[in-house]
Amino acid sequence: MFHTTEKFPALHAFETGFSQIKYELDRILGKPLRPLHESTWAGERPDYLTNPTDRSTAWKTYTFRFFGIDHLPNMESCPFIASLVRKFPAIVTAEFSMLEPHTHILPHKGYTHKVLRSHLGMQIPEGDTAIRVGDETRSWEEGEFLIFDDSIDHEAWNRTDEQRIVLMLDFEPGFDEDTAKLISRSVITSTKDKYLLEIAPREMWVEWLENGHFPRQL
Repeated sequence: MFHTTEKFPALHAFETGFSQIKYELDRILGKPLRPLHESTWAGERPDYLTNPTDRSTAWKTYTFRFFGIDHLPNMESCPFIASLVRKFPAIVTAEFSMLEPHTHILPHKGYTHKVLRSHLGMQIPEGDTAIRVGDETRSWEEGEFLIFDDSIDHEAWNRTDEQRIVLMLDFEPGFDEDTAKLISRSVITSTKDKYLLEIAPREMWVEWLENGHFPRQL
């Protein structure tokens, strides 16, 4: 269920740059929640979660790119990460993903089988924090990737008292830019995802994709 980085040498740039990525992560950890067009963490999909206190912020992301749409304020706050993401346009989505203590992301499937998802371990507490993909379960290691197909049923949990953070990258497996663009367009133009459509109607998502970035004002 999991792939090795040897198949995807472009990912080595992120492993090599781990200390700089970690430095930029540390600088944004304390950012308050703000409107989505500003530099901010965002609460993710409370319906997917269990958490004993607050599901609305138990899973948070700090998005740099979402299916070909760049989040410019977040990129500007992390210029090294932004430079890597821009270097590889076959990366269709890039974001930090934070799980608060005692949070469980329930079993679900991703948007498409045409990309692979990779998690670079950034802040991994000791204890029971892991991901199950299909019938295989693994834990993260700081500075190392877990790579998998997120269209396969999967779940993740953090049953520790500390935050778990990974850098999540979705990429076209052949690292072909044109194919990556087609995948992003297919996902955005056909989405029926309730969470996305609560943010904006599909026509607006398509407009953002055409522009290549989210607007400075929503």
